[in-house]
Order: sequence, then structure tokens, then C-alpha cells
Amino acid sequence: MSSSPDVVVVGAGVVGAACAYHLALAGVRVRLVDRAHVASGSSGACEGNVLAWDKELERELPLALRSAELWQALAEQLPDDFEYDRKGSVVVAENDAELTASAERARVLAGLGVHGEVLDADALRREEPHAAHDLPGGVLYPGDAQLEPRLATAALVRAAVAAGATVTLDTPVERIVREPSGRATGVQTARGLIGADAVVVASGVWTKALLQTCGLQVPVTPRKGQIVVLERSPVVFRRKLSEAGYAAAVESSDAALQIAMVVESTGSGTTLLGSSRQHVGFDRDVDIAVAGAIAARAARFFPVLHDARALRVYAGLRPLTPDHIPIIGPFADAPNVCVATGHEGAGIGLAPATGELVADWYTGAPTQVPLAWFSPDRFAPVELAAP
Repeated sequence: MSSSPDVVVVGAGVVGAACAYHLALAGVRVRLVDRAHVASGSSGACEGNVLAWDKELERELPLALRSAELWQALAEQLPDDFEYDRKGSVVVAENDAELTASAERARVLAGLGVHGEVLDADALRREEPHAAHDLPGGVLYPGDAQLEPRLATAALVRAAVAAGATVTLDTPVERIVREPSGRATGVQTARGLIGADAVVVASGVWTKALLQTCGLQVPVTPRKGQIVVLERSPVVFRRKLSEAGYAAAVESSDAALQIAMVVESTGSGTTLLGSSRQHVGFDRDVDIAVAGAIAARAARFFPVLHDARALRVYAGLRPLTPDHIPIIGPFADAPNVCVATGHEGAGIGLAPATGELVADWYTGAPTQVPLAWFSPDRFAPVELAAP
């Protein structure tokens, strides 16, 4: 193929696009490669959340806060509109116990730089008049935002190209090529070899299989989520809305189907309903029964949705790690192979800071958060000393 880049990034979803953007911005010659097209995987089948309140506190939250700063800056700097809206979100409690727990969560988050305002029942209905009358309240997080994920991914790719990156689409990567020393020398694609000084694997749920081609391992598994899109109507929800039980569904590793209410209006006038989490391997088919459960859960919190009509339903696979923390960084045994995956349902929100971390790793610049927090080697088997 044409001249070799410094870095080849595998995967043109939002995480790979952010990696390519930040690398190119740092003056690195980067090539972004995808087996299909931009946002053809998880990034094209999700909601576009930029949230802080639902994150693990010690490692994921600092990454999320940095990423939120970057998304706001990107919305101002990039020429392409991707419907960024810092509309804030409301975490809705279904009962008094959930309201108490949500208020305590807000207190803890406030100490970590995330402002939240506890709402009683009346304040909740002022924020969202369509809320069911038996709901006791919730917490407003005004710093949360929403964007259109496909547009955002495309905007990052175009910005990367403007900064000097090249893009190769419809080109499956068959394997990562490594020397006996462990260093990668590039990737073998269906169209030929792309030599590179470093390889960044941002292939979502397909990262595990690609790394196995060169003897590397990451414990990433697919978890399916579905979104129901309602037709345009006069009903508009001003904030992004999630139930208090959403965080528990995110953090759970249970294989059983989990449904948690998420409702938000989009810039185009439709309404998105979520969320579901389900371990079904690589099955991306829509399950109408799951879509019905999502709709029913949303209508329990917002009865006005009982008569709403669905426009379409789509499903995507999210890359899940055992500790629910992303994997970002190189392997000790392959120091120029960098992973950027495992964000599960937070890939959109965490993408810019992930890309920044990857670029800082390659260039040797100081990182905004410790890269060691997200190392793939944290899952390596521990060898016990002989007694």
C-alpha cells in the first residue's frame, strides 16, 4: 500500500476517530482503517450520552470529566455540527429509598466536582411536567450533555483528515504483524500490508479477536443494547432522563436481560427510549419483545408515552470488561500495540479523552489522567510465589 504511517488506528468508530484526531493534531502521521465505514459498529447504534453521574468514581469519572471538557471544546471548534447539547440530565427516583440513595450519590459526586441538585416531587415536575405523579423526585445534573453519535464520529474523522490523517475504509484487518521481540510492525489487511511504528486497536467488541491474531489477550465481551426511536410529536423532553436504577444496570455483570428507563428528545424531533443490556454473543438482531419492555418501562415514568408510536428500533454491541473500566494503553509484551476499547455504553462520552490519552502515550506527553489506570495488563494472570 502507499507510504507507511507512524501509527495505524484500527476501527473508525468514535473511539478510533478520536484517537486519529488527537494523533494527527499532535503531528503524527496516522492512518485510520476500518473493515466497513465510519461509525459502522457500536457508534452507529447508540444514544450519544455525555454523562458523569453514572461513572465509577476513582478512574472512570476523571476520564469522563476530561472528556466532557473536550466535547464542549470540539463542539465550538469543529466546523461540522453534531447536535451537541449540554442540556443536563435528571436521574429520576421511582421510590423514596431510591431518592435517598440518589441524594447521597449527588453528595459524593459534589465532592468530586460534579454539581447536582436534589429535586423533590414538585421540583421534578417543574423540570419534567410529563413525569408520573407518584414519583418522589430525583437529581438534576446540569453539566451532562447529549450529541448525535454518527455525526460526531464523522466530524472527528473529517477533522483528523484536515489535520493530515488518511482514512482507508472497506478494508478488513486480518492480523497484527509482530516481530519475535514482541514489537508490532504493522497490520495485514485484505488489500495488503500497512507498515507502522505503532498499532492502535480501537475495534470495539472485535478487538479481542484481532489481538488474538498476534498472541495478545483482552477480556472484552459483547453486550447488546437496543434503542427505540419514537416518531416526531409535540411531546418534548427538555432534559435527558434516566431512572436511578440505570447505574446498577450499567455496573451489573448479570447475563440476564436488564431494562432501565432512558428517555431523551433529539434535535430532529424524535424521542429515543432505552435502555437494555443483554449478553447474547455477537447477535445484533432486534428483539421486539425487548423493545416492548423498553417502551413499557419508559411509559411507567412518563405516561404520556403510552400512546406514542415507534418509528424504528436498532441494536448494537457494546464492549464490556470484567471490571467495567475501559482498556486504554500498551501491553508490556508489545509496547507499541495500544488498546482503546472496553467503554461499554460510555464510548461516546469517553472518546475524546481516550483519544487524547492515546496521543499522549505515543508522543510521550504528560497525560491528563494516569494511563496506568486503564492498562490491559491489569487482567494478566497473577503468578503466586511457591510456598
